[in-house]
Amino acid sequence: MSRSLPIALALAEAGYEIKYLGYDMAKEYMKKAGIEELCPEFSISDIKKGSPNPYWNTAEEFWSMIGYGNMPWVERKVDELINLLKQFFPDYILSDLGILACLAARITGIPLIAINQSCYHPNVKLKWWENNYEAENYKDKDSLLNKLNAFLKKKGAQQLNTFTEIFTGRLTIIPGFYDFDPIPNLEKYNTHYVGPVLYTPKENVSEKLLKLFDADQPIIFCYTARFYDNVGESGKAIFDNMIKIADKIDASIIISTGNKKDELLALDIASKELKSGKVSIVDYVPLDMAYEKSDLVIHHGGHGSCLAQFYYGVPSVIIPTHTEREYNARMCEKLHVGKMLPRRELNSANLKNCINDVLNDITYKKSVRDWKEKVSGDFNNLDKVVKLVDSL
Repeated sequence: MSRSLPIALALAEAGYEIKYLGYDMAKEYMKKAGIEELCPEFSISDIKKGSPNPYWNTAEEFWSMIGYGNMPWVERKVDELINLLKQFFPDYILSDLGILACLAARITGIPLIAINQSCYHPNVKLKWWENNYEAENYKDKDSLLNKLNAFLKKKGAQQLNTFTEIFTGRLTIIPGFYDFDPIPNLEKYNTHYVGPVLYTPKENVSEKLLKLFDADQPIIFCYTARFYDNVGESGKAIFDNMIKIADKIDASIIISTGNKKDELLALDIASKELKSGKVSIVDYVPLDMAYEKSDLVIHHGGHGSCLAQFYYGVPSVIIPTHTEREYNARMCEKLHVGKMLPRRELNSANLKNCINDVLNDITYKKSVRDWKEKVSGDFNNLDKVVKLVDSL
């Protein structure tokens, strides 16, 4: 939603008629933005996920784990989606790593505009940092690639050469820039960089929230994201270690869980752990406020969280909660805009050391501000997206 919604709004402003299918919080934001829902009843809430594992090796393994290896379910949902598309007759399908929409586009022949990032692009090696990396596109008969190809064959659609090819389309958009999202051979899959796309709705911010960022000490903003997600205990692992060291850090600390449910859980944990009152826990802080007003951000390595650093020029400590986010975190480390603390090495002592290292080493701040200046002309350049779509 954070990438597809700004793009949808830019296309709507350019005169395109937009309808969406969204889930969970995305529905709320799409509705607020004035985009019409294609069908409120279409849902993926009945997906059956496998055992969560943050240390997956390949994209196939991840998507199988989160439920897309269940082909009877996938086929049923794709058929439902195709029936909905027949009622709308779209000229294009825009999808941000949505397998169902990508499959529907291939089967119907409706041109796909695919939002992607380098670690899920067929031209890129996901775990480039490992010498013993398992091949991205293994040919096991039970692989998700083979399962999807069997379905596509049954539907008379073109086969996939690799699994990650599903996330490419007639037009493949990378909402980033080359140094952070390096992809060789952009001509293949008609791949284009459009600059980072960040969703920053204009919102009225309460005086109470504003006061949290008005401090004499350095301000640390920690975004845990969901406590429990597709790979298990993610945000909670970050929160638990942050709370253990909060009294020992010479800074004002603001922790955002991103949602009300986890905020309540966080407040309960904090009431038993914290001795001082210098830590504030909230559910949501607007992205621009969180990054612009902080001296350091701590986050889980999501693509948008990383790119926001370059936009706002703030260094980070990144605790990647699964393999894709480790890819992003390692790219940030290479560019010297943040320090990565691998999930396997996450403990309160290591986290405290990382925070002090980044806060006290001015080269991180200088580097991220240099990168901000280098790529500022490409940020949120949504007119590039519109021009690319117009050219199809």
